[in-house]
Amino acid sequence: MAGLPPGTMGLAIGVLIYTFICLLTDLLLIWLLWVHHERLGYVALIAYFVQLCVVCSIIQQAYHYTYYTDIAWEQLDYIKANYPNAEVIFKNGNFGFLLVLSNIRFFCYIIESTYLLTYTLHIAMSIYGIWATHRRAERIYAVLSKILPPILTGTTIGLEYTTAVQNSWVVYMIVANIQAVVSCALSIVLIAMIVWKYIDSKNLWKNIRTGPMLDGSSVTWKAWILKTWKSRQSNSESGHTPKVQDHVPKSLLNKNWLVFRLSFAIVLITGFILATVLVHLPTPSLMGHQVKASDPDLSAAQARTSIVGYIYGVTPGLAIPIVFGLTRPFRQTIYKTFRQTAEGRRVREIGPVAPASEPHYGLVSCHGGPDWSDETKEGWLNARHKDFYKISIRTNIRDFG
Repeated sequence: MAGLPPGTMGLAIGVLIYTFICLLTDLLLIWLLWVHHERLGYVALIAYFVQLCVVCSIIQQAYHYTYYTDIAWEQLDYIKANYPNAEVIFKNGNFGFLLVLSNIRFFCYIIESTYLLTYTLHIAMSIYGIWATHRRAERIYAVLSKILPPILTGTTIGLEYTTAVQNSWVVYMIVANIQAVVSCALSIVLIAMIVWKYIDSKNLWKNIRTGPMLDGSSVTWKAWILKTWKSRQSNSESGHTPKVQDHVPKSLLNKNWLVFRLSFAIVLITGFILATVLVHLPTPSLMGHQVKASDPDLSAAQARTSIVGYIYGVTPGLAIPIVFGLTRPFRQTIYKTFRQTAEGRRVREIGPVAPASEPHYGLVSCHGGPDWSDETKEGWLNARHKDFYKISIRTNIRDFG
């Protein structure tokens, strides 16, 4: 990072560390999706493109920080030779290798927002019962909603390279941002509708259980509704799924944690829209001053602005796992995996303990009783004396979640 101006190296390292954190959190989400066999779902597709975007950002940062001064001089010459081309202004004078990385990242931004729209639309239509009477339409939508986003995004990138678009800054801004901004804006509306429906349904259920009925038949109707609800739950658990039911993922609709995560998503998407549009609005005037200058701006302030600009582009790598990766099944998988890893490390450090001479604390003997799983047997045989009681309790309460 010798190419950076003095006083900016710390910020560059901090942004690079933050980028790696976003990379690792998105990798964790991808791993969870593969473990749960959701490898081609909407969230998985979003996570894949987020991963590609973050990797490109790491490469671009390393290259930019290392050759900062040389790149600044080359970009100034390129801007003077091509100004006022709209693409040159929008891409901040990037060309060659940096332009390739910038286009890949821009492609990822657009397709992530488009997949987010198709996913939230699918969830909203499930929650509001539209798919319940249009099964064939749902199957068609499930296929097209995963095929069309790459085609639309490729079309958008292609339009950016047409002469008519590059000759007008306003037209270029519209073409470059319309798909991502519209997708994010509609996603906000749909997420708000999902949150409202969840809160409304929860309040309705609470009133059914505790509130009086207006017609004076509260006991009869409440008993009937509760009985019907329990019957539907019993049918679902026994495997007899009703013919008409919503396709809302159970991992998404998880108590009040859902409201927080989706509200968090609304805030982040709003910030992304503002950053996408507002960052580029002053670019033409700033680049107009650069064209008139004989030397590039190598000040620390300009370098800090360039470094900070990488943050919002990699933040989806942290935001997507928070919104979609902290559902209850995923949290249980993380807890179980890391707990087993920690217990295995502890066993290797302490060594096995023979259970024959140890007390059973009044519990079921490991030589008889219920059918023990391999995990429980291994945990029992390799545990220390003081862990026997914990393992036995965990065995007995496992079915209660």
